[in-house]
Amino acid sequence: MLFCPKCGTRNKTTYNYCRKCGTKIKYSIDNIKPATKELTEYKINEFITLKLEKGKTVIYVKDEKFLQCKYLLIEIPKDNLKDFDDFMSIDDVSEKLDHTLERNMNYIQIAPEIEFWGHCSNLQAWSENFYDTSLLHSNLAFPLLKKLADVGDPKARRVFKDEIVEKLMNIHTNVAQYLIRENYLEYFDNEENELLMEILFEQIEKKLKKKQSFILEDTEIEALLDIIKVNINKSKTFLVNQLKSVEKINKKTHIGFSYENNRIITLGFNRCGLEILPTSIGDFENLEELYMTENRLIYLPKSLGNLKNLNILNLNDNNIIELPEEIGNLINLKELHINHNIIQILPDSISKLKSLEIFSIWGNQLRFLPQNINEMDSLRVLGLSFNQLEDFPNLMSVFPNLEILDLSNNKIKKIPENIKYLESLKILWLNNNPIKTIPESLLDLQSLTDLYMINTPIEIEKDRELKKILIYLEGNGINIWK
Repeated sequence: MLFCPKCGTRNKTTYNYCRKCGTKIKYSIDNIKPATKELTEYKINEFITLKLEKGKTVIYVKDEKFLQCKYLLIEIPKDNLKDFDDFMSIDDVSEKLDHTLERNMNYIQIAPEIEFWGHCSNLQAWSENFYDTSLLHSNLAFPLLKKLADVGDPKARRVFKDEIVEKLMNIHTNVAQYLIRENYLEYFDNEENELLMEILFEQIEKKLKKKQSFILEDTEIEALLDIIKVNINKSKTFLVNQLKSVEKINKKTHIGFSYENNRIITLGFNRCGLEILPTSIGDFENLEELYMTENRLIYLPKSLGNLKNLNILNLNDNNIIELPEEIGNLINLKELHINHNIIQILPDSISKLKSLEIFSIWGNQLRFLPQNINEMDSLRVLGLSFNQLEDFPNLMSVFPNLEILDLSNNKIKKIPENIKYLESLKILWLNNNPIKTIPESLLDLQSLTDLYMINTPIEIEKDRELKKILIYLEGNGINIWK
């Protein structure tokens, strides 16, 4: 719609002259002159009113202040209309045009009255076209549409969810991601949401297969899709992030993978809200590194044991209760990180991890370790802090490579004499344990560099033998933290 610059009368875009006063209507916003009688309020319909307040256009919904319009940045001269034929919405135009004007508003010279009528025209067109969200920027169209639906506008109620679904169909556009981030999916009930997720998964599946079918085996594409499919209802991560190959995968990666010879070798699903790990995880036969940190996993499938080439497994910060017996099949595993879960018992098969060098299981609920843990003779680092251990682990001479042992924040009362067999031990953490003394055999640890005993009930001044031991250790250049 066009508004007469003289009397403010609304005219159709095909009119050259105002139907009321006969004034010629100009198409460029630069040629529009303010109405002779300044109008500061315009009613779009029974629900929407625009007001010019202190030089700013303010939208009212049912006489309640809703939002202040920011600015007008897009003007389409009639001679350049063909340049915009490929744009399907205001969001498309906004995304593809130069944004320097938004960063420097000093260049915009539009009188408040003219800007007011521009906003009126935009909102009028939007209303008359059944609240078509392609006619306004999404960060105005959807909040306003929601508000109208909330106050009882029947037209808004009819189109609200349909407009959301339509924009979500191209799931990885800026508009779709805006709707997801702003929690517009919450306006669908369980049945509607389930159907919507099925539709959106089909979109994700189509895009993933289109992009990755030339570089990945079909079985691995299907395994990736399985992970997404069983978790998509509980996590919107997969709606706003495309699963794709990236150069480097580690615990900082959000979601992504790297590959060699059409096979995935590293895979990351961190901070994705994963609750279920499907059995198809075992189909990644060439997988060497797997990172699934900061999720909500409780159980791990037995098929995890199929990953015979796995070198690194990081499952920190989940809700894992137990490890499957099949964990022992990971014969090439070098690093196992399962910190901050709720594991109480380790399976006996853990001792089969003969290649394991770093085993970190901080912040769990372990009360004891398997008796055969001393068979893991490649261990260099063993982290057991913040558990419920009461006894010192069964670490004998078969741990020739153990360099770091962290037993802090447990319930250990005694350090055994046979600790002397840990000939490679460099750092021993005993902080926050009810230990009252340390054995003389610590003097045999020729590689020891740091001994931590902070916040223990050890009374050095009252125990002469203990004091001699510590003096001797310090004389050998060992750092003692107490």
